[in-house]
Amino acid sequence: MGIFGGAFDPVHVGHIIVCLYTLEILELDRLVVVPAYNPPHKKTSIPFEKRFEWLKKVFGGIEKIEVSDYERQRGGVSYSIFTIEHFSNLYKTKPFFIVGEDALSYFEKWYRYRDILEKANLVVYPRYCGKPYHEHARKVLGDLSKIIFLDMPIIQISSTEIRKRALAGKTLKGFVPEEIREEVEAFYGQSGTCTDGGIH
Repeated sequence: MGIFGGAFDPVHVGHIIVCLYTLEILELDRLVVVPAYNPPHKKTSIPFEKRFEWLKKVFGGIEKIEVSDYERQRGGVSYSIFTIEHFSNLYKTKPFFIVGEDALSYFEKWYRYRDILEKANLVVYPRYCGKPYHEHARKVLGDLSKIIFLDMPIIQISSTEIRKRALAGKTLKGFVPEEIREEVEAFYGQSGTCTDGGIH
């Protein structure tokens, strides 16, 4: 089974594509999408409940994908290691933990990052041409041979860009799934909030 966590502020088509490719490439029987309740590295623009609601609408009909509110149930800071340990114990397996390539630039700052590498199979999806963060990761983590790098298209869509477009009153057609597009446009357009963040 796999775990795909993040702020999802908001969820967009890039997230869906990553999930579908991950299911296919790794031949997973289950992929759990876990929105962060209280992310340690960034602040979210909107409440957990709204992000969770949108994820449920978007992924609800996709086979083998489920959305979990585990991090809300747990409370506190949403450290990935706790989520990994929870689902590892729940399904009695060493899960695949999916992150964006940009995570390699600061992975050593993640809480108990060595335990993450020990207790999960780290899976990285591409975000940039030229693999700019691999050398940094190699210096910090050493051998990268145990990390799984997904061979899939680079998705150049970010939650930051989507929030900026909505704030400017531009359409999000093609950026976010149609079933939530109008609500996302209205929500971010009215909120006047645009914090930094990426696909994760």
